[in-house]
Amino acid sequence: MSEISERVLLHVKFLNDQIEPTVEGVRTGASLRVVARTASDGRVTVSGSVSHRVHRIRASGKVFRYWQTVRAFSLLRTKAGLVALRDLENASRKNRTQHLFAGGEDQLAQLLHVLGDQNLLEPMRPHEWDPLDQDVRVVEGPVVEDHGWSGIQSRMSLILRDLQGEALRLIGGLPVAGERFPLLKEVSACRLGHSGLMHFLDAEDYKTVAENVFGKTRYRKPLAREIQRLTEHMLARPDWRSSHDMSVLNWFRLFRGLMPIDWIIESMRRTENNHYISLRPAELVQARALFRRVPQPVLGRILAQPVAQSVRIIGDTVRDLGHDHVQLRDLDLLPELIKARGQRRIRGAQDLETLVRSMPQVWVESRSLARSNRAIGTVINEGNALREMHSYNEQIARLEDRDLPIATWELWKDPAFRQAADKFLVEHRRELMTAEQREREARAERLRQERLAREKKRAEWAADVAEKLDGMCVGEHRLVVARDADTLARWGSQLNNCIAGYEHQLGLDVFVAVIDDQGDSAGRVRLNIEINHEDGVVQFLGTNNRDAVKELEKGSGLDPGFWTPERLGS
Repeated sequence: MSEISERVLLHVKFLNDQIEPTVEGVRTGASLRVVARTASDGRVTVSGSVSHRVHRIRASGKVFRYWQTVRAFSLLRTKAGLVALRDLENASRKNRTQHLFAGGEDQLAQLLHVLGDQNLLEPMRPHEWDPLDQDVRVVEGPVVEDHGWSGIQSRMSLILRDLQGEALRLIGGLPVAGERFPLLKEVSACRLGHSGLMHFLDAEDYKTVAENVFGKTRYRKPLAREIQRLTEHMLARPDWRSSHDMSVLNWFRLFRGLMPIDWIIESMRRTENNHYISLRPAELVQARALFRRVPQPVLGRILAQPVAQSVRIIGDTVRDLGHDHVQLRDLDLLPELIKARGQRRIRGAQDLETLVRSMPQVWVESRSLARSNRAIGTVINEGNALREMHSYNEQIARLEDRDLPIATWELWKDPAFRQAADKFLVEHRRELMTAEQREREARAERLRQERLAREKKRAEWAADVAEKLDGMCVGEHRLVVARDADTLARWGSQLNNCIAGYEHQLGLDVFVAVIDDQGDSAGRVRLNIEINHEDGVVQFLGTNNRDAVKELEKGSGLDPGFWTPERLGS
């Protein structure tokens, strides 16, 4: 097992113990810690983080505090010999990565300035209207005497400047962009650090670039010629620095292994201009996962469309899928939906986006986000319970004769006590009601009971009808009854209708789908039927809400006479 040695380069900590701990969410401390870790192969990683000390109050009145990381960074040399700078913001969960080259030291200096001035010093900056902030004390880091807050700021600027030089010395210096990118010597180092030009790393010719993008087994001479044409076209344009970028290769790379290489070459030939691809690395991963679940004919139609149009539509589509912490769509359902809709009906990127947006929404959280949400939920629930307890105590205090004591937090957490308290308050409010109020409440309760009885009768009827219809075979078709909202949403996606909006009627009305049971189209939904307790069949429609009889007459071989409302309603 490889050993990693660690050395602290900088540790700065400020605390303010004079702030009242009863203030919810107040920040009473800030810390900046930078360490250098040396791996077994000799490569050094310089990483640091800024943390704030936060005070919280539980519903029991107990005060606790913890250190929360607000921003972090790391500077390391990759195995390819490049220097990567990563910046992570905890609040927005944004992770930015850029490569530094000789002459790009200002990018590191700017990041350190933001860490030191905005993230570290800003929360502890003194204000004239709050004298308590003058009691900020330095626990670790620069010792400044008789210079006040301005002295701390000046001292921090010098320390961060020395830290920048030490970090670059430990990393081993920054590589020269022209030496690592021979084909792109005209491109600035800052441009290389932010764009998708890593396919040109250490490439002496365009054959190497083509192999880096599509693999050695898929290399073709026309492929290298097209990459060369796009590159030379980019460098020849006077405005390429502001509007063009060779990351267009990332778009064609999404189709690698999914499409014949000749189709990709033909699409590159039709690309006259080199368009900028506004897909971030995480979105490229989502787009690749989307394309892997799409049949090849549909991908061919997307590839045949103009690049700028397809990229814009696919970018909007993958952003609707969610991100690393929350997944909003289940892509595993996509092949089934495409099969039910029919490949020929997916005519391009726009139709694919429409299909994806109509998929049932899910909410799959990562473990880290679920853990933080549970903690936040606990604090919110305790706050709501605390307000209920104060409201109860206020009502009890106004009563002269009471059987229940004033509640404490420990007593309020007892379910038996809370149940008795709720019952006591309900009875007390009822005693204070006038005769008219009691009559109004009794009438509302009677209406509620009647409504519940009607709903119970409808639910029993719906369960009986669903049991009779579910699984019934009629020729080459069978009937399927919807049991949950996801089934309605899937049917609505396949038939392009609004049946998903009737989820509140599940269990009271019967929703049936007519599904092909044999042949190549087995599993395809043909019709939707809604059966109501009072009116029988109220909706009996096909794709795009077309009439059911017309839908069945189009080569289905079914007897439309069977699907009459009278027969289904019975």
